[in-house]
Amino acid sequence: MVPSADRAAEIERIFADPLQRLQGILARDERRLDARRHDIAEARQALLQLVSSFASPDAARGTRVWEVVAAELAPDLLRHLLATTTDIVRSSVLSLHVGPGLDRTSIEEGQAYLRTGRFSQRTLYPMDVMETQAGRDWIGSWALAGEVQRLSLAPPSDFAIFDDDAVMAVATWGDAATDYVLIREPMIVAAFTALFDRSFARALPAAGERTEGDGATADLQLLRLLGRGLKDESIARYLGVSLRTVRRRVAHLMDVHAAETRFQLGVAAARADLVTLGSPADR
Repeated sequence: MVPSADRAAEIERIFADPLQRLQGILARDERRLDARRHDIAEARQALLQLVSSFASPDAARGTRVWEVVAAELAPDLLRHLLATTTDIVRSSVLSLHVGPGLDRTSIEEGQAYLRTGRFSQRTLYPMDVMETQAGRDWIGSWALAGEVQRLSLAPPSDFAIFDDDAVMAVATWGDAATDYVLIREPMIVAAFTALFDRSFARALPAAGERTEGDGATADLQLLRLLGRGLKDESIARYLGVSLRTVRRRVAHLMDVHAAETRFQLGVAAARADLVTLGSPADR
């Protein structure tokens, strides 16, 4: 026998406005779908963790070096790692178009942690992030929150290091659109940290730290940009000047150092200890 309360609810639904009934049906179905998606994501995560436990080199010893994290769960994992970090986050970014930290909640929580001084954050961005207004807005908002930023022609990959405890990285090196891995093995965390620190130290200062002016300091900055192998177009975008201005200033430097070619200019600058020539990997 149907309880009276259920019968009353059923009768009320029958006599409700048809549009309201349809909206109610759709709302209930959406809730069911959301719950089902969550169940599927959890099942997929459990399966990936099971596979990784057998794929790991240390599986025979019963220790997982990494755990695979499905892309759907990556934002939740990122927020958990941020909430438990107390010292520093080191972040290497390949793209601002895909990744677990692009949703509004992650952005607001991450910037709030920085503003309150809960931890510091250093981020290595690709240089082309400065070519769009959206990219410049992103850089600016995180700089205001307290993030220390550098620009690189080729960031090593997409990953973040949380204190000395964990690394969250893309599962496929150099591909920001893949699933993720969580690494807690101390030796591997230390290796990621060393890679990041080296790349960060050799990257270019972000916008707020650029040298302004046309004097000796600006000339030295231009020589160092040339020494890193940047093309004139990239230098112009980075400095915020025209391509013509860059070429004019390069020609002036060639005159000053009695160089007929840019190669000769680089040699002259290196001999004068104005620049240190590095490998492409140091960009």
